[in-house]
Amino acid sequence: MQERGRVASWGIIIVVLLIHLAMAPGVSLGVDEAHYALYALYPALSYFDHPPMVGWLQTLIAPLGYDEFTVRLVPAILYALSSYLVFRLSGILFPDGPAWVGLVAVFLINTAPMLQLMGWGLVPDLPLMVFGLLSLELIYRIHNQNRLLYWLGLGIVYGLAGLSKYTAIFLPLGMTLFMIQYQGLSWLRQAGPWLAALIALILISPVLVWNADNDWASLAYQFDRGVGVEEWSLKDALVMQLAQMFLYSILAYVAAIAAAFSLIRKRIPEEDRASCWLIVWSAFPVLVVIGWSAGDGTVLPNWPALGWTLLAPLSAYWICLGWSHWWLKSLAVFSSSLSLGLIGFVFFFLAFMPLSTFPFMASAIKDLVGWKAAAEQAQLLRQKWQEEEGLEPVLMVDNWTKASRIAWYAYPEPVQVLADRLTQFDFWHGKPEADSYGLLVRDKQTVPGNDHLEIQNFSCSLVDETESGVDTVTVNRFQFYRCKPAH
Repeated sequence: MQERGRVASWGIIIVVLLIHLAMAPGVSLGVDEAHYALYALYPALSYFDHPPMVGWLQTLIAPLGYDEFTVRLVPAILYALSSYLVFRLSGILFPDGPAWVGLVAVFLINTAPMLQLMGWGLVPDLPLMVFGLLSLELIYRIHNQNRLLYWLGLGIVYGLAGLSKYTAIFLPLGMTLFMIQYQGLSWLRQAGPWLAALIALILISPVLVWNADNDWASLAYQFDRGVGVEEWSLKDALVMQLAQMFLYSILAYVAAIAAAFSLIRKRIPEEDRASCWLIVWSAFPVLVVIGWSAGDGTVLPNWPALGWTLLAPLSAYWICLGWSHWWLKSLAVFSSSLSLGLIGFVFFFLAFMPLSTFPFMASAIKDLVGWKAAAEQAQLLRQKWQEEEGLEPVLMVDNWTKASRIAWYAYPEPVQVLADRLTQFDFWHGKPEADSYGLLVRDKQTVPGNDHLEIQNFSCSLVDETESGVDTVTVNRFQFYRCKPAH
């Protein structure tokens, strides 16, 4: 039975990987994809938005030829690796548990719509998921055997996680809570945890060095995003919980909470409680903090990905234990049908974009349509202006999300952002000088259309407009302005 589960798990992993790779070259890069792809074109110790792991991984792929397919090769591989590690971890944590735990865990993360999208478009959460799963295996081995080698491995994994995303801080927090529960403070009297901490600190030193050289800009930015609450709303927090139910599957959401309650009430077999507590302490702190932060509207849907990935073996274990209940089977069928239907529709739409049939989806793909053409048109207009007046105008946008696509498709032309807030583009290309000239690109669908603009001490005049669409439906309208110093 276990062999059948292994074969079925590998079947899921391989099929999903092939789907992701088949879709990769057919769709233009989105906001985050283009932004992180640019990381590899501007190598650095770290970056304003995130630690450097996503950029470093893309750097490994860039020599293969940097395009939509190769950019999406990294997330496809990381997602497949996460699925394998979930299967492996389920067998390690629950060696005497139900035979289908590993298969169900793989099924859960592959029927989570948000995780499926992440497996197609790279975000820092993906490498963090991989290292988070590896850390659970090492902590479990430390709990059972406490070998120095496992501590050293844990230090490496924590360091790599810290190079992936700042929320990696929740991983050692979970480990500490688990170790205190089972060993008190005695484990701190050995060399292992301190050597692990030293290794992790050495590995994350590029992030610390970059921040020290840049006035701690990245850490300040992340702290402000996570803690800078002005007004907390229960409604926003509840909406985020509802969103997680659909984005990470209703079945996974219900199973994780039910498993935690079963653990607290000691309804879990004694031999499996340590494994369950390890997962709970590792996953729930990040989910609780993100759930609370959602009250001020600052949370993005990919942020809880680490928590739900770590919970997959526990959710699968609880589902297998209670599979004889008719209501659980009904919930599994309903949730899986809903999630697979949503995933299927999104991927079908991205692959074929039949907007004439689904015109209401036009706004959903505006970040994917027309940006390459807009970048090429902007370059032509910039060059024409340069030839006419002998100036050296740069490409400009009014938001970093627009800059990511324009900069990707116009590379190596520098792109500057006309905004007060600090962005990664300010570190790459600086803020526009008071006496500089620029060709401004704006997405007309998101801003009022004007023939003349006064923006950031620049006087801008409209010189061109273009439209981009799919299947006879207009998706984006772009405006191009010549911007000169207002004085």
